Parts: sequence; structure tokens; C-alpha cells
Amino acid sequence: MDNGSNKYLKVLSNPIRQGILNLVSEQGSISFTNIKEELSLTDGSLFYHLKSLSELLEKDSQNFYKLSEQGKIVIDTLIHKVSVPEAVEEKKEWFIDKITFPDLFYFFFGDPSRSLIELNVLLLITAWLFGVSNSYFSSVESILSGGAIVNGIISFAHWYLYLFIIFMSLKIVKIEYKFKELWIGVFVGIIPYFVYLIPVGILHYTEAVIDNWVGVILNIVFIICKIYSTLFVIQGINMSTKSKNYQSVILALILIMIDYIYLMIT
Repeated sequence: MDNGSNKYLKVLSNPIRQGILNLVSEQGSISFTNIKEELSLTDGSLFYHLKSLSELLEKDSQNFYKLSEQGKIVIDTLIHKVSVPEAVEEKKEWFIDKITFPDLFYFFFGDPSRSLIELNVLLLITAWLFGVSNSYFSSVESILSGGAIVNGIISFAHWYLYLFIIFMSLKIVKIEYKFKELWIGVFVGIIPYFVYLIPVGILHYTEAVIDNWVGVILNIVFIICKIYSTLFVIQGINMSTKSKNYQSVILALILIMIDYIYLMIT
């Protein structure tokens, strides 16, 4: 237990996880729904925290959660006998929570390795669709007119540039973060673009003639998707770091400024 105590202390530094373990310990076994109701959590949030406690909890024949053997040891030796590091308060709800589906982020955070594979596949598909449809993730791509291949490569690299800039900015201002969650949180911003890319892809591959009014609608949809993508990136930064809400907004605005900076010099 001594060798793994630091790992479990880190897991238990979150007050919600302490609450889940204590609740399961008191009840003996308890359903997902009852845990959610007792601790006033959303499905996504509870799923995320249960993933972090996977070594300490197990399910019984009724699919209820109970302490594993390791969980019983942790309850006896750490929660009751060792001073757990001061818990960091959960961030308060803000307006972006109401429009960016935090449960979606918790779903992806629950299994980082799987999520990174899925999100990179989504990025490849998205970059390819932007490339072949001669559309752009951002105005930066219009500097180079190398066709589908160049546009696709730039679309893909664009998001890794975003991630690098955010990573360096957090390093500079010394804000704590979890790298995999930050990576996931930023890449979830890809998802809104599919609302634009699905009709654009259909129109491109059917070689349909696009009337002016259709073009106007598609441009409006693209702008909405870009705004929504930016909000998703803000939420991703906020949920994967210890940044304050306004700092997440500033970071996302810096990305937008970099994205369009060339307009000021051309």
C-alpha cells in the first residue's frame, strides 16, 4: 500500500471522489442513480469520477457499486487515518456550461487513450473533408492555394498548432493542467464543424450546383460552427486546467487573433 499511496492520495484529492467512496462505504452497495442523486451530479460527471475510482470500486451481481478489496484498504488507511491533501473546489457553473454540454467532455475524459484515438480520427476525417471541398478551418489556409492535399494537411496541423500555443501559454503563466485532458478538451472543438461539413460534403460529391442562397446559408452555418467550436475550446481549457473562467476565454481569443492576424498585414 505504501508504494501506491501517493497515487491514491492524488485520486482522493478531489472532494467528489472522497464523497463517492464514503457514500459507497456507508451504504455497502449503491446504484449509479442513487450516487448521482445523493451527490447532485450529472451522468457525465459521475461517470468521469467513477472511471478515476475504477481500482477502488467494483460492481456486484445487481450492478451496484461496492468497495473492492483495494478500496477497503484505502478507506481504512487513507481516508480515516491519513490527512488527505486539501481538496480543490469544483469550478462553479458558468454560462458556457449551458451551451457546450459538459457531459460530453466528461465522457471523453473518462477514457483518455480511447478518446485521443477517436478525436484524431475525427480530425483526419474533418481535415480531409475541408481539403476536398476546398473549404478552410481558418483563414490562415487561404494564404496557400495548394488544393485538397495542402488544405487537408494545414487543417490537420492547425489543431496541433492550437494545442501547442495553449500548452506554451499555460506554461508561461504557470497554470496547472492535465496534458491528456487538455489535448482532449481542445480537440472536442472539432465536433461542431461536422454540422457544416456533412451538407458541404454531400454537395461536393454529388457535384450539385450551389445557388447563391445556399451559399449564404452555408456561410452562416460555418460562422455558427466556428463560434461554437471556439466555445468548446474555451470549455475544454476550463475543464482540463486550473485556469479561471476569464483566462480560458482569453486563451481562446488569442487563438482567434492569431488565426486572423494576417488580415492586418495583407
